[in-house]
Amino acid sequence: MVTYSQLQHLDLANLNAAAGDFESMVRNWDLSTKMQNEVIGPVQQSGWTGPSSEAAASSLTRTRDQIHAAFEEASAIARTLREAHDELAAAKKDLQTAVQHATDQGLTVDGEGSVHWPPATNPSDRHDIDFARGQEANAKIAADAIGKALERATEADSAAASALAGDTGSDSTSFNSNPVGSLAEAEAKQASQILSLGSKATDAQLAQLQTLLQHHSGDSRFAAAFYGGQDPAAFLASYGAMAQSGDFSDSAARKEAIKGIQDGLGRTLATATDSHKQPHVSDDWEQRLRKAGATQVPLDPKANPASSPYGYQILGNILRHGDYDAHFINPIAEHVTQLTNENPGRWDAVAAMHGAPFQEFQFTGVTDEKGNVHGFNPMSSVLEALGHSPEAATKFFTDPPTTYNPDGSVKSHGGENKYFDMLTDSGQRSLLRDMPYPLRPNPGTADAFEVGALGHALEAASTGRAYDDEKGELPPHTKEMGEVMKQAVHKFGDKDAAGLLYGDDALFGELNGSLAHMTGAYMGDVQHAVDGSTVKLPISGVPTELGKEDVQRLVVTLGRNPDAYASIATAQQAYTTAAINDVIVHRADHGDLTAAIQNVARPGGEITGLLTSAMVDEVYTKHAAEDAEYNEAVATKREWAGTIWEMTGGKILEERAPVAGPMANEVVNKIMDGVADSYHVDSKNQASNEALEAYNKAVTGAQGSVEQAIRDAAGREGMDQKYINDLAPSAAGKIKDGYDSGRSTYGVIQHA
Repeated sequence: MVTYSQLQHLDLANLNAAAGDFESMVRNWDLSTKMQNEVIGPVQQSGWTGPSSEAAASSLTRTRDQIHAAFEEASAIARTLREAHDELAAAKKDLQTAVQHATDQGLTVDGEGSVHWPPATNPSDRHDIDFARGQEANAKIAADAIGKALERATEADSAAASALAGDTGSDSTSFNSNPVGSLAEAEAKQASQILSLGSKATDAQLAQLQTLLQHHSGDSRFAAAFYGGQDPAAFLASYGAMAQSGDFSDSAARKEAIKGIQDGLGRTLATATDSHKQPHVSDDWEQRLRKAGATQVPLDPKANPASSPYGYQILGNILRHGDYDAHFINPIAEHVTQLTNENPGRWDAVAAMHGAPFQEFQFTGVTDEKGNVHGFNPMSSVLEALGHSPEAATKFFTDPPTTYNPDGSVKSHGGENKYFDMLTDSGQRSLLRDMPYPLRPNPGTADAFEVGALGHALEAASTGRAYDDEKGELPPHTKEMGEVMKQAVHKFGDKDAAGLLYGDDALFGELNGSLAHMTGAYMGDVQHAVDGSTVKLPISGVPTELGKEDVQRLVVTLGRNPDAYASIATAQQAYTTAAINDVIVHRADHGDLTAAIQNVARPGGEITGLLTSAMVDEVYTKHAAEDAEYNEAVATKREWAGTIWEMTGGKILEERAPVAGPMANEVVNKIMDGVADSYHVDSKNQASNEALEAYNKAVTGAQGSVEQAIRDAAGREGMDQKYINDLAPSAAGKIKDGYDSGRSTYGVIQHA
């Protein structure tokens, strides 16, 4: 470990000079050319023949090869020295910055790198607990920064030593024609060596592997060298054995390290297979990974392949981490889908038929709230990967399919994409059936449905944003994204589909959250479909024509789920606010501003009417949910409101002036106030008809919110206050019309 004193006083001048000398030597290298032009060429042209000539030619060729190897070795050493210099220089700068920040905080750093703070000079501070805690927190931050600088220097030092050893090789009689060449490749070699140990890796080695993967998961050179240097089948066997050792160890550190390794392997794999980056693994490597995925991989050389997991089952949890290139993940997703469709029971049959030890390989899945482990079916892992990879997800559900042979090689291209229909089949051949661990006495009688991952994939495919990226932007919708949304709305908004999402036995109940996010992201298209008017509301990207009745039924069904209700309610409020801003900012485009405002206000009222009716039925009529569930869900949606606002209203107002910082926060705060006024539930009032009171509160709140949005937008545009006073109430009246229409539609749906 590089010490604080060593790094603080490190003189890099000699290392810089050595790197420069090697770089200069490589740049001016002409031995290979001279050997060819001045020695080998003249001999070949001399006409000399016979045994002596052949011996001489062989000797000269070996000499030429050694000169070339010397060049490769010198080049590699030059790169290694330069990278070592740059990394150590950066580590030293990190250390200096950390020490300076500590000093600025009034802290001191001793010669060993330990951080201290002087006694308080102010008498009141000496007994102030908050002051002491603040100093302690500052000292911890400084110590962590110093520690990271030392870790960076140590890693660079170790990698340089390893790389130089690999560059020069162990043969003292000849130069190395295949040197390591860089710190990234050296550390990739270290990581692959540890992984190859499988279950025999020590806790310390696992910690080292975790660190290497975490530090370099985004480095293409490291990632390509790490994965490309390993045979896919051997990699899966080693990782499977390593992961299994965490399930049965008594070491908490080992289990945590394996979790970190799993995350690092996934992110590193995403980097290694990104076809937009250089270097990356070859298409041949990816095909061999698919072949290994469809093969049962013994985790021990003596294990029976018939009782061993499939490669895709081992790969599954790795794929849950990372944003993958469609070039890599879609062939795997299609291959797994096709294999599962061919035989839905293929994955859990391995565990059910062959017993221990495979049935206890908990590393294959994730643990649910009841403690059951899921993941024997790799379908959920693949869908989770698509959920983090929006572009790939969209392509998976919309591109013409590629059909694969069992070994993962391509069989044919083209045809109709039926993956959505295949994955939403609720029958006995559902591709989402999975076996939980501990195993049931009678396998196949109560299979779980792993549908949450399907929701994540659909959400990413239709919105263009990873399902768990709460702060990322929602990009404009493409035609292909809209096609995914249309399929989902039609499937789950069908007149007979409510039972798929609602009720204790709803097979697709876990989709509620994702479908609600999708509905919110398409609120312009949703409101246009619900209202059915010819007025074109502001749309993000390409418009998506959704079926009116499908949308109405879907909104009602989702409104029965508190979290889904909150997502749609917040999106509706943000979108209606944005639509009003759009009309007022572009009022010159409208002949009658009052009519234009009314046209964008009414659909928001319809959504409010549909959602409120569903909520009232759950809370007041069926008593199937508590008001706290709805209100707590609403309270968590501020980020979501901001996302919808930025996708729509934020871009509209940027035409006038940038809306950021405090002003943007003020808009979002008012949106959330509007949600509270319209959508918060209170079942504890003393009214004789609580449900009626809830309806009245909702419509009054919705009217107040739209009036406030008009006043804010018109005020920013400097419009006449008298005109605003007439405009706002007229829009509120249309909100009431839309709300009544939504309630009426709800009644029709309930009695259909």
